[in-house]
Amino acid sequence: MSPLRRFLVPAVVLALAAALLPAAPAAAAPAAAAPGAVTDFGVQQTALTVFEGHYGTGAAGRPVVYGVQMGSPGVLSVTDPVTRELLDTAYLPDSSGAWGITQAGDGTVYAGSYPNAHLYSYDPDTRATVDLGAPVAGQTVLYGLRPGADGRIYGGTYPGAHVFSYAPGEGFRDHGRMYPGQQYVRDVAVDAARNVLWAAIGTAGHLIRLDLTTGEKRDIWPEALRGDANYPYDIDLAGGKLFVKRNNLQALVLDPDTGAVLADGFTMGSRGTSPLAPDGRSVYFTSGTDLWRYDLPTDTAGPVRDAAGAPVRSDGAGIGFGFLDGQLYAVVGNYAGQALRYDPATGASERYRLPFPPQALDINNITAGPDGRIWTNLYINGNLAVLDPATGAATNVGRLGQADGFGWHDGKMYQGVYPYGGVLVYDPTKPYRLGTNPRELFRMQPEGQNRPIAFASAGSRIYVGSTPDYGLWGGALTVYDTATGTRTTRRDIVADQGVISLAVVGDRLWAGTTISGGGGTTPRATEAKLFTADLATGEKTAEYTPVPGADAITSVVAGPDGMIWGLADGEVFVLDPATGAVTHRVDVPGDYSGVADELVVSAADEHVYASLDGYLLKIDPLSKAVRVIRDAETYRLTQDGQGNLWFRNGVKAANRAVQYGSRLLRYVPEADACPRSDLRRDVYAGEATAVPNRYADGGCTVNDLIRDEDHWDSHGAFVAHVASVTDGLVASGVLDDAEQDAIVAAAGRSSVGR
Repeated sequence: MSPLRRFLVPAVVLALAAALLPAAPAAAAPAAAAPGAVTDFGVQQTALTVFEGHYGTGAAGRPVVYGVQMGSPGVLSVTDPVTRELLDTAYLPDSSGAWGITQAGDGTVYAGSYPNAHLYSYDPDTRATVDLGAPVAGQTVLYGLRPGADGRIYGGTYPGAHVFSYAPGEGFRDHGRMYPGQQYVRDVAVDAARNVLWAAIGTAGHLIRLDLTTGEKRDIWPEALRGDANYPYDIDLAGGKLFVKRNNLQALVLDPDTGAVLADGFTMGSRGTSPLAPDGRSVYFTSGTDLWRYDLPTDTAGPVRDAAGAPVRSDGAGIGFGFLDGQLYAVVGNYAGQALRYDPATGASERYRLPFPPQALDINNITAGPDGRIWTNLYINGNLAVLDPATGAATNVGRLGQADGFGWHDGKMYQGVYPYGGVLVYDPTKPYRLGTNPRELFRMQPEGQNRPIAFASAGSRIYVGSTPDYGLWGGALTVYDTATGTRTTRRDIVADQGVISLAVVGDRLWAGTTISGGGGTTPRATEAKLFTADLATGEKTAEYTPVPGADAITSVVAGPDGMIWGLADGEVFVLDPATGAVTHRVDVPGDYSGVADELVVSAADEHVYASLDGYLLKIDPLSKAVRVIRDAETYRLTQDGQGNLWFRNGVKAANRAVQYGSRLLRYVPEADACPRSDLRRDVYAGEATAVPNRYADGGCTVNDLIRDEDHWDSHGAFVAHVASVTDGLVASGVLDDAEQDAIVAAAGRSSVGR
């Protein structure tokens, strides 16, 4: 798994469904902004994210739909699709959710989780949930659970692209990696009668037919499509034919043994198809916002019509299908609990909601607005909320999509939205209405980008750094002119590297890169770069390697000392912008943890703060000494206009994935008696000395305390002032006697007060 990404969300799932706007949680009582204190503002939002639904049977054979949801921890919910009751909520310990769910022939329900990649069993009669452990060591996600014969179930993994099985009494069986060099088995389909399995491989495009009896593997993906980044995503075996949805929503129907194309030319938005309908010839799925039907005898697909001839609307993508009393039922969309019932005999349909329980969800990103309010965006779910620190009240604004980057310019928020690489602009002073406010300025997916991560601005221009789409290499730097609406995107500006950090310093743009490519790739580059670009054109002007061998430069800022500060693989570096030379490298506590590692130059005390691997660190800009403020649960650092630091909590799992980060916290820097300190390298006492400048008590430097810029009535009074100040600094251990003598001597030679 690329170190840049703690977890790569499948693009199609994020594109599904309509918005859910849950009620905001109760406001936390705001605490006084005590210097040096951390205030917990609590969970910012509860919301619904259902990954997949499975129609099966519950206790005493009752028809139910099982749903797996994102949460802290993940949730397996049980609802009745007919009475529309919530029957049970089971938790999946140590997980944040599950991408797959199925029911075996013996009635046991199984869920495959992330980021711990464990398999859980659920007994519908006893309501007992058991963590069965990891089917394959070293994995992060389990995908595509399907039942086989004799109570056995199958699934796929990431990042090893394995297929596994589980059977009571036998346990796990690892069927091995399905394709060399690939990372994803996105889905599986199983023919229990013939003991054959199919595995959808991302991201280079392969479809493996595995004979479970002999172990023979054959790639049946059409030859012309192999290696294409539009890879097989969801697969289903129905009526003896293999239905394949590619990650760009194009659909194919294949002969399951030869891979011959039986039908194509239509799109599928749902997570696969329904089982074979009771009529023995129909398979259903959703396309766009409508229900579609595939006719097996004729190999044709088209929209389903009601009795009046109108299309049957689904209002979103199906994520689970089943039949009950001859009628089709479907869970629709990830975020609102939508459902559909359709009667093929009459054409009647009904759209309604199932009572899946909202959960506290991880905060994906944080940004502080110019008015002091703090904005948070939910991981995967994409809801946007805003906190008023004065009242402690958090308000849900609306569903935006997963924002992997935020920027501000002229009071407007710029938003980089995954998975389609959208860049949006939002005016917080006007009503929120997705499509108009925020509105999309452009999208970068056509240029091979899916994550706009880094933002900076200067003049009328917005600068955007981005990383490539699944299966691709080469990020981009984009320059967008807000005055003219013109845009220039420079793809692969550093060969095979993504652009993940930006800062405007003086007349140049500074940018940091990562060697990681898009999801499912292995790096081609060997070390991250820092480069400069022309502010008007975005053209690269210079390139540096500040930390040889580093995987990523996750943060670049203008330092308080006029230097460029950066964070690369757990090292802070300081670079002279005039020469490009690195003047300092400081190894700080904590391990590299990806794109969320940040540097902030405090507006309150001009120190540099770093967050990485859960740590919050305070770095002296003069001595480069590092102080640990927090050693855990500090992620996604940002700063408000007063210099307060905001971040979310989080717990690092055994596989280093960070989860359970739904709470927003604030750290107020300690009081500084000398804001905007004099950070010249050496002490000045009317003239330069060879004594290094440093901090004394209260946030003041030695240069702050020596007031050589004041008007003095006599030279002697100034020298006496310097002697008095340095006496105190010697007594407190800030200076030694020799340093005091050098400073007082310089004051005596100076012209101050003469």
